[in-house]
Amino acid sequence: MNVGLILRSSVLLLSILLTAVSCKEDEKPEFDRAGMLANMADNLIIPDYTSLNSSLNLFYTKASEFTANPDLTTLAALRSQYVLTNNYYQKCSMYNFGPAMEQGIKAAFNTFPTDTAQIEVNVASGIYNLFSVVNADAIGFPAIDYLLYFGSDAEIIADFSTNPNAGLRKLYLTDLVSKMKNEFLPVLNQWNDSYRSTFILANGNDVASSCSYLLNEFVKDVELTKNARYGIPSGQQTGGATLPAYVEAYYSGLSNDFAFANLTALKNCFNGGSGLGFDDYIKDVEDEDVTESLADKINSQFDVCINQINNLADPLSNTIETDVQSVSTLYLELKKLIVYLKTDMTSMLGILITYQDNDGD
Repeated sequence: MNVGLILRSSVLLLSILLTAVSCKEDEKPEFDRAGMLANMADNLIIPDYTSLNSSLNLFYTKASEFTANPDLTTLAALRSQYVLTNNYYQKCSMYNFGPAMEQGIKAAFNTFPTDTAQIEVNVASGIYNLFSVVNADAIGFPAIDYLLYFGSDAEIIADFSTNPNAGLRKLYLTDLVSKMKNEFLPVLNQWNDSYRSTFILANGNDVASSCSYLLNEFVKDVELTKNARYGIPSGQQTGGATLPAYVEAYYSGLSNDFAFANLTALKNCFNGGSGLGFDDYIKDVEDEDVTESLADKINSQFDVCINQINNLADPLSNTIETDVQSVSTLYLELKKLIVYLKTDMTSMLGILITYQDNDGD
């Protein structure tokens, strides 16, 4: 028996075993996507949806009080609730998947610019189907923005009190708010029922996963700000022809306010509030020796865009006519943010962009 050979073989085998054990111990655990999704559901989505639902109910109450007694006090109260409710919606618009997509919330709540001619046809006739395609641009917050802000306070009160179609105008306003309230309640109910578990359990990163749904809608919402809120009205996508009336909330002049609320909420969503978010996911998978995390670059670029929105003069429609360069500068900064999110982030996380656009980012 060759004792030396046996000893050498034993040492070699032991070395292999120790190396294998060491490698296994050094293996990095996979990022806790289920934990991130649970945090998103419990600390962002469901609380924000709950706040929006409560605000929609109060919005309907204020609309009913105004139509019952149109005066300066009830108009001011209704407008205030409109702003609060729209701001709550801005915090939720990036969650346009699952129950929200099934109910068509995003299109029904915030398709702009609104079709004022169709609104007036509906009011004059008193006969309309708010769920029909012909009224797709005559519903939601943009239509309410028109009804509550088109004209002076005295003119609006007259529209809802003494003018020939005042009764029909009252009905149209309350029908709009009622439609939103009734459409949104099933979304919240599904999240409180079974969809929360469905959302957390689908914790892969394939196209049918919750990470994919959330990230796609998240990036799409940032693109909505870049394109619809600022790009199209400022002429960035219309060959230089400016379209000031195409801004969101044109009649109230609150376009920048709602964009600010939305982009601030998007940044909060990216960071998972105070819990696990996409920022943590990025830092978990990127190289440890990276000099500046992509997550930090994204947060910094969010701040640049948010600050520029905050510094734009109101109303945005006037700024487009008097200082379009400031809006164009914001557009370019939003474009940088999109590249970080849509190209760098998705590539790093291995999540595909599944929606189509044709603006070249």
